[in-house]
Amino acid sequence: MSTVKRTIFLLLVISLISLTIFLSSCCLLNFPESGYEKATKMVLEDVLPQQLALTPNATYICSRLENAVASGTIIVPDNTQSKSVTDKSGIIIINRLVAKEKSYFFFLDLNPGAFYAHDVKYILVSESGEVAVLPAQWLPKLNGRIPAELNRSIPATHLVVKSNITLYQPKGIHMIYDELPQITVDQNEGIIVVQGLKTNENLFEQAQDAYIEVLNFFKAYKNARAPDTVEINGLVQNDATHVLSDIDYMANKYYTVTIYIIAHGSVNYIRLGGQFFSAYQFKNKLASHPYTTFNFLLGSCHSGSFINDLNTLSNVRIILTAAKTSEPAWPDWDNYGSVTDYNPSDVGTEWTSSIFWRAKSIIESPVKWATVKNYAIAHDISVTAALLYQSHFGALGANHPYGFYANLDLCNRVNKETPQIYKSW
Repeated sequence: MSTVKRTIFLLLVISLISLTIFLSSCCLLNFPESGYEKATKMVLEDVLPQQLALTPNATYICSRLENAVASGTIIVPDNTQSKSVTDKSGIIIINRLVAKEKSYFFFLDLNPGAFYAHDVKYILVSESGEVAVLPAQWLPKLNGRIPAELNRSIPATHLVVKSNITLYQPKGIHMIYDELPQITVDQNEGIIVVQGLKTNENLFEQAQDAYIEVLNFFKAYKNARAPDTVEINGLVQNDATHVLSDIDYMANKYYTVTIYIIAHGSVNYIRLGGQFFSAYQFKNKLASHPYTTFNFLLGSCHSGSFINDLNTLSNVRIILTAAKTSEPAWPDWDNYGSVTDYNPSDVGTEWTSSIFWRAKSIIESPVKWATVKNYAIAHDISVTAALLYQSHFGALGANHPYGFYANLDLCNRVNKETPQIYKSW
């Protein structure tokens, strides 16, 4: 090839390379980074490091909405009792975020997988790059509706921005309480089992599983005794709002009433069928029946706060709660990191299934059942109160005289919740 031809050939190659680079640059300019990509980058690099520094060692999942939110969107906690502040003029300002332009919403869950209320943060990034962060304890409502993608027990993988925990769907089935051996219980008793979540609330299925388990246990407990000595009422969803009147009904008929409630809640209140009920309301209701003794079980977040109100009543025999005042409550887990559940066939909530599985074991053992009855006689309490007392410690593997060494409550084993107990004797 001549020198002239080689020169022309090299010029053509250089021209093609230059054209390719130019076209590539044009393509990049024609397809800029999307708004969500820019917002996500800002959240990852700036917002999350600042927010997570406020809660060191927390487990978390930060997820986002599928689509941007429109200008004017109002974001408030799913809680009509949201804390409010008062400005200098005395006007009450409800905690909320308002999108001033097209914006991108992120949800930082600081106790992923737990019942509500628990610590979360709403992060709103505007199209122009402004960031607003609102601490909260409930799922967010955007223009009055909880986005479906945030109302899941396990967030969709493609919407997770960053996390340090992996949640798994438990594989248990409804625990079986078909038949218990025949037992003798002298007292008559009323039993109320309450499931306060509505179908559109987070963890509804888990709460319903816990409710069904407890209902099935008490049905088997009733059949093992003289059936006409026990009456059971189940209240779910909207019917859960009738719990106070149901307490009146049972207390007017029976000397002993046992109440189990699974619901969302916070310090000193729970939400039943969409309505809020305070610890003070329950205290007044139980106090109005001084000749009836009560056993009270509560599986809500911060449920330990109820003990401070109810333990002042002389007719409350035992109170069991899923968590301390400062803690959320949790559903059923089969594993947490490298820790696996001792009873992976359980369902609903770790706290509930652990207690009633131990109660079943006690009733099925003639020696253990006789010991419970003797304990009840010695302390002048109902057999059911004695059974729940021993089952509480048995669930946590802390009842060695009964042969219970394994802690069945995985959430307690990994320091996520600390079940509480009060007894009057």
